[in-house]
Parts: sequence; C-alpha cells; structure tokens
Amino acid sequence: MRWTLALGLLLGAAPAAADSRLYTTDRPPDFSFSLSHHTMDLDYGGSRIDTTVDRIGVAWRERFGERLQLGLAGGYSFLTQSNNPPLAGRELSGYHAGMLLDLDLLTYERGGVSLHGAWLYQKMDDDNGMQQVVISWREPSASLRATARIGDALLVYGGARYGVIDGTQRLTGTINETRKISQTDRVGGFVGVQLNLEDNGYIGAAAAAGFDRYTGVYFGRRF
Repeated sequence: MRWTLALGLLLGAAPAAADSRLYTTDRPPDFSFSLSHHTMDLDYGGSRIDTTVDRIGVAWRERFGERLQLGLAGGYSFLTQSNNPPLAGRELSGYHAGMLLDLDLLTYERGGVSLHGAWLYQKMDDDNGMQQVVISWREPSASLRATARIGDALLVYGGARYGVIDGTQRLTGTINETRKISQTDRVGGFVGVQLNLEDNGYIGAAAAAGFDRYTGVYFGRRF
C-alpha cells in the first residue's frame, strides 16, 4: 500500500545515486525521490535480530565549488523483525532524516572516482495499548565510488562502503526495558545503473551489501 502511495508522489533519486550530470561544474539544485528495501542482522548485545526496513525518501543537493556537493535527505521508515518477541506481528513506522556529502576526487570525460558520506537519524515506534516500542538509531556511512558512462545516456557505477548503526530499543508498558542495538557488519560493496532522461531527469537502480543489505530504485530531476 505504501509503495503505491509513494509512486504517486513526485519522482526523485536515492541518496546513493550516481550523479546524472557526470562531473560538470555548473550544477543546478537536484531534487530526488527513492524507494529502498533494507535487510540487516542487528546485534542486541549478543543476540542477532533479523530486521527489515523499507524507506520512502527524498533528497535535495546543491553544489559548493567545483568538487563538493552537500544535501539533505529524509522520509518515512517502516520496520519489522521476525525473531524479536516484543515486535512479533507488529510493524513500526516513523521517519529518517540526515545530511549528505559528495566529493569528486578524480574526474574524466566518461567517468571518475568520488567519495560519498551520509549521516542519518532514524526513529520508528508502535503502541498497541499494552506495549509501546520505540527503536531509534544513528547511521553514519561512507562510500568510495567509481563511475563510467556507456554511450550517451547510460551510467554504471560500483565501489566499497562502510557504515555503522548505533541505537536503542525502548519498551514501555507490560515490559519496561532499554536495549542497545548495533550492526553486525560494517564493510560491503555496491553496484548500480542509471539512465539519463530528457528534460534533465534520470532513473536508476542500486544494490548493496554490508551493514544494511539493500535494493532500491530512484528517480530524479535537476532544476
């Protein structure tokens, strides 16, 4: 249901999207929209909890100088866990928000190498009248990406990524407790493909392994 609703909104791009303009210095603001599905094994102090997070997100980026681009990201988040008794059969909902950084390290006519960083805060909760659950975490991450252009409109990219999850689960009601949560993996890789469209638009898809394993699609337009 939420995916149907999201597709009816304005289309944009995921935070991990490659740049559709491919290393030009005159870049107007870029508005973006993304749908992504994340799976992760969260560490609850020695026990691993299978976790799924779906995100509907938007992002806004602007260029500062020839190589640096800064942005903001945010949106809705939905979390389920299959082997955590307090969350059995429940879906937590909430939001994520944060900051983005893109830095071009090497640029060529048909490709380049860039560094990307993000800092996200995510909070989700659910209250069934007897037990309230709140899960929140901070998620700093960085990736090193190589991009190549094939033909006039197609981009392919890939690289390595590093990320950390640092947060808590709070239960209030029948059970009252606070547990610290973190990621079980930190290092992974990613690949993606992007097609540049007419009227300054683009569409792409990406997949990644690491602290959160995700697949996603994104749409974007620069103004």
